[in-house]
Amino acid sequence: MSFDQIIIRSSSPTFCNIKPGNMFFVKNEIFSKKDFDAWKKTFFSYGFMAFSAQISETSTAILVLNVCWIRKILADIFVQSYLVEKGYHTSSVFDFVEELLFRMKNNSGFPHEVGVILGYPVEDVIEFENHQGHDCKYCGYWKSYSDVENARDCHCKFTECSRLCQKWYDEGFSINQIITKYQTLKTVA
Repeated sequence: MSFDQIIIRSSSPTFCNIKPGNMFFVKNEIFSKKDFDAWKKTFFSYGFMAFSAQISETSTAILVLNVCWIRKILADIFVQSYLVEKGYHTSSVFDFVEELLFRMKNNSGFPHEVGVILGYPVEDVIEFENHQGHDCKYCGYWKSYSDVENARDCHCKFTECSRLCQKWYDEGFSINQIITKYQTLKTVA
């Protein structure tokens, strides 16, 4: 799979506006700063932000975010309380992402709090930590400890979105055409 295909497949739920953020990892030998910067510019033109950070000798983390949606998540009082407990002292999207990527790079344990900006219920993020990733009721895009039906529905929706967007991209559709096609499909459904 090419770098562009990875970007499309892994970030499509965000740029199709069904998920506030996507985080994925690419091998450093596949990561292209030039190509990433082009995607970053494209995403920005649609109101999304993309961030990257080499987190190890072998991989680079990429975050694609709907900043307006993330602002709303970070404004939630329960989310704020949780993040303060985790050592974050800001509700700024950029400061939060900067701190998050710093923690990932410095390998002080994986910052599971990233789940809140990926759209996972904060309750499930907390339970994941409490159970050390075990004993979940459903495992899809995230490990759910409470609302299994929602987690299953989201998993199916995100997976289908990724599949369709990659198919359309491989058929030669532009990002704008993909977004339009997906929104049209979503409206009809």
